Amino acid sequence: IFTDHQMIDFKAQGEDVHMHSSEDAYFLSFGFPVNEDMDVNLMLQYNNFKGFKDNGDANANACFDSTPAVVGDPSTASCISPTAESPGVGDLLVTGRYRFFNDGDNQWASVFGLILPTGKITNKTDGGEILGTHNQPGSGAITFQGGVAYSGHLTKKVAIDAGVIYRFGTQGAKQFRPGNSWQFDVAASFAHHSAIVPVIELNGIFFDRDIENDEIKRNSGGDVVYLSPGINFKINEKQGVYANVSYPVYQELSGISNDEKYRWSLGWSTAF
Repeated sequence: IFTDHQMIDFKAQGEDVHMHSSEDAYFLSFGFPVNEDMDVNLMLQYNNFKGFKDNGDANANACFDSTPAVVGDPSTASCISPTAESPGVGDLLVTGRYRFFNDGDNQWASVFGLILPTGKITNKTDGGEILGTHNQPGSGAITFQGGVAYSGHLTKKVAIDAGVIYRFGTQGAKQFRPGNSWQFDVAASFAHHSAIVPVIELNGIFFDRDIENDEIKRNSGGDVVYLSPGINFKINEKQGVYANVSYPVYQELSGISNDEKYRWSLGWSTAF
């Protein structure tokens, strides 16, 4: 997070900066086969951004107009506009995979799909102003994605899964267009036929700067690489649970941006 003091300094330097302290996301995913070599996955999410502060929304600007911000002077801290949270249903991710190569030990598949604008885009700040699109549960945009994925075995006990995907989208709510992005994932699982399977992943996201009202957002975009240790636990033949923690081992973000500290996930899966 940024402190109120930092937010005032940014305002005094002419920088419109907002922040949130954390984001919670809940995913419901359903996958099904189309034929022997193709499957489709539907993923709906519920998002909640928490702990907003903004030095450039209508309420903050009105306050700073009457009492201008001064670098190093925290007396205008009350002008920083807070918002408790921004919850709601997010966009629907539709992903298809077509396996075009399989020799028994190695499998290659193309990955393609859409992110559809099903999410909420009307959340307001505590002061009654519509939040920026990048802090809404949904985007109001259609995003296209395509890539390739690999599954195989490094040894009899070590399985490898890897993939790379590219995403680009249309303009969404409030003339906001998120930057195009590349993502890669490489995961190794150990003793993968056992009930408890340790997993180690390397995940990278490389994203261009956002565009809003036909202007490039200078405080956006960047590159992040995560190291993600985790574990999969097989309950029975049809059910399992998983958990992991992702630590950013490399972050190079553009402009005034907060480094991410960590993210974690916990999930349950079942087959019908």
